[in-house]
Amino acid sequence: MIHPSKPISSFIMVLIALWCFISIEAAGKDLSTKKMVTLLQPIEHHAMQYGEGDIKVYVFIDPKCPHSQDFMSMLFESPKMRTIYRYYIFFYELKRFNSHALIGTIYTAPSPLQRMLEVMVGKKVIDTLPSVEPRIEEKIHDIERVAEQIGVSKRPYLIIAKEWD
Repeated sequence: MIHPSKPISSFIMVLIALWCFISIEAAGKDLSTKKMVTLLQPIEHHAMQYGEGDIKVYVFIDPKCPHSQDFMSMLFESPKMRTIYRYYIFFYELKRFNSHALIGTIYTAPSPLQRMLEVMVGKKVIDTLPSVEPRIEEKIHDIERVAEQIGVSKRPYLIIAKEWD
């Protein structure tokens, strides 16, 4: 089991969560949530699912981004959040972190979710692959294309999607 190297105070976790949830309304290309979800549905199979809740939350993160790491630590430490929400986690690189090889390496793992938690929450340093397989490159590109259509501008970036009739 993974344990964070240092616990995050509840106050900081709440602030991070509020910042993340508020940011989804302010950013983007003025698309409705329903339109964003429509764009996400074709790539949903690329997501790492975390949680069992009825409410879907689409999350774009960069594994080297400290804010994304804090967000994932918060989810890891909160079974309640994973009970209410089902997170569909996509890697979307922030170019300043140069995380493409790490993203490809995590997606190549037998259990990408477990490897992501080891790296982002457990702070495990892993060797990256020298090159990314074409099928993984295609996955990364599909996610990048949709993120650009939506207007993802920061990490973590969340889209909360309640089920519609």
